[in-house]
Amino acid sequence: MPVVVHEVRVPIEAEESQVYAMALGRAGLAESEVSRMEIVRRSLDRRRGLILSYTVELHLLDDSKPPSRLRHDPKIAWEAPAESVPLLRGVDPLEHRPVVIGGGPAGLFAALVLARAGMHPIVLERGDAMNHRATALRNWLRDGTFDPESHYLFGEGGAGTWSDGKLTSRSRDPRTRFVLEEFRVKSGIDAVTWHYRPHLGSDRVRTVVGRLRMEILALGGSFRFRCRAEGLNVVAGRVTSIRTSEGEIPSTVVVVAPGHSARDFVRTLAQDGLVMVRKPFQLGVRVEHPQGFIDNAVWGAASGHPKLGPADYRVATNGAGRSVFSFCMCPGGEVIPAVHDVGHMNTNGMSWSAKNTGFANSGLVTTLNPEDFPGEGVFAGMELQEQVEARAAVASDYSARVPAQRLVDFMAGRPSDSLPGGSCRHGMIPADLRPLVPAPVLKALLEAIPAFGRQIPGFLQPSAVVVGPEARSSSPVRLQRDPQTLEADGVRGAFPIGEGAGYAGGIVSAALDGVRVAEVILARYRQPSLSS
Repeated sequence: MPVVVHEVRVPIEAEESQVYAMALGRAGLAESEVSRMEIVRRSLDRRRGLILSYTVELHLLDDSKPPSRLRHDPKIAWEAPAESVPLLRGVDPLEHRPVVIGGGPAGLFAALVLARAGMHPIVLERGDAMNHRATALRNWLRDGTFDPESHYLFGEGGAGTWSDGKLTSRSRDPRTRFVLEEFRVKSGIDAVTWHYRPHLGSDRVRTVVGRLRMEILALGGSFRFRCRAEGLNVVAGRVTSIRTSEGEIPSTVVVVAPGHSARDFVRTLAQDGLVMVRKPFQLGVRVEHPQGFIDNAVWGAASGHPKLGPADYRVATNGAGRSVFSFCMCPGGEVIPAVHDVGHMNTNGMSWSAKNTGFANSGLVTTLNPEDFPGEGVFAGMELQEQVEARAAVASDYSARVPAQRLVDFMAGRPSDSLPGGSCRHGMIPADLRPLVPAPVLKALLEAIPAFGRQIPGFLQPSAVVVGPEARSSSPVRLQRDPQTLEADGVRGAFPIGEGAGYAGGIVSAALDGVRVAEVILARYRQPSLSS
């Protein structure tokens, strides 16, 4: 077991060798007692200047017992390494191959674990494989040709592929390390496992997704792209097959990972008997500043240091009795129209690994609770999203240009005579954003944004632009499931997972949910025949 030294604090100019020397000194160990040293965490402490804080693992030559000279320090531990995900074997016969609906992070990681256990999963994805999906997006940008089944939201990798690959997670689930290690190995980027805010960029996420698919295929899994799941056939409370755009597929184990934008499919699942409830979700706008301004505001004199890169930020306060906070902040990023049809406009942010657009954007959102929804029924929150996005589509003239307004004009309640340059390659169109968001959200934003100006002086500047709406940061429904078996309430054999099912809020948490469900399936079932 390694000795783990936490909070090794050094100036940003320090070399890696200094970090290791300090860790050895803190632990009271000599370098000759260690077989290897590894940085497993690096974070930035802005409270007393700019200090890097490391967690270092010291792997001992003799790891059978803790060293007698290990110094008494609450920040030093002799810890067992995180275990890999066990590939359990169940006993119940499985007549058909398991089917995974959705090729986002939840579905892909569920399929990966199932494939490694010899279950030969079938993955259904309504959108394109990665390369074809990228081509569809280029066509939309170049000549306006929009493919309703392959865009920023649908396609291999899910919506997270084009929201820049943030791998931040606060989860203490031991599976987190398994997920991050898969991203590290398949991206070749070691910082994935130790950076306090790991960020791959959409270009590198595409590489990871492709390599996940190749491993699943090599292990006997299969993918069906442009194959839209259209519902589940249920007999005596148990799923027996999946209705798809290419016909029915028999299966009694179906992992349902639809993502947060497959509204048509989620509505169909309710008709098929899956129990759903309304849940809170976030809604707001997205704000964009010149990246140079954010760098100077956050880093000060250290702006431009190679160890820092483009600065990000987090702001939070209360407005109109609600928490208002930044969400999915994209340093060096770009604003995109994250839509699945031309009748609804929604915005999101993303960035490439280079983070070099010269702009920084972030969602500014607040939480709407079910009692805030104007409608009734389980889909009242989804209907509210659709109403907001439909108004925004009118404001965008049913184009891919995102509705935009200078932040100072948004606060003053006046139209913008002109817009500064921005990152959105599809373009911006001047619009009054106030009517685009529900009244409780608008009131909270108008009260909160001045406080953000105090947290980041200059936040309210003429070059800052708001675009909107930001309506799909989370799902407004949850597909209920048994907390032990993880099967859907109302339909045995169906396992709802990920963001679209209401059980995740980002790439890592969605992947964790996929791994968790796969483990439950493997603990119960044995592998099917290859001919099934």
